[in-house]
Amino acid sequence: MKHPKPPQLQVAFTLIELIVVVILLAIISAYVFTKFSSSSGYRLDSTAETIVSAGQLAQQLSMNDSQRNFSLSIQANQVDIIEDGNSFSGSQDFPIQFDSSVTVSPVINITFDSLGQTTATTVTVTSDDSVAICFESSGLIRRC
Repeated sequence: MKHPKPPQLQVAFTLIELIVVVILLAIISAYVFTKFSSSSGYRLDSTAETIVSAGQLAQQLSMNDSQRNFSLSIQANQVDIIEDGNSFSGSQDFPIQFDSSVTVSPVINITFDSLGQTTATTVTVTSDDSVAICFESSGLIRRC
């Protein structure tokens, strides 16, 4: 009489484990792909943040110096701080040029008073997509 051999233990992944791994890899690859494939999104965000920062600087300069007038000059391809009608002499960083694939509209000068207030304005930054920047009359500058 022959004795049957016991079945050997097989080490392998179950179907559920394989499905979970494939789903996780798909999620991770989709996240990484969107982060590295959209350079125009980076340019758009960078330009918008540059305008917000330059606006906040011009606003602070206006609030700290009542003897001079400061305004933010937004052009289609650059942003500049204007001091008494001339380009801002306190920094060699201005004017700041934008990437050629990004355009800004409208072309406008935004003037701040000694309280940091201005006329309410919306500026649009456009590349493949667009972002709006709100200059509120109270002085708040933000992406909207």
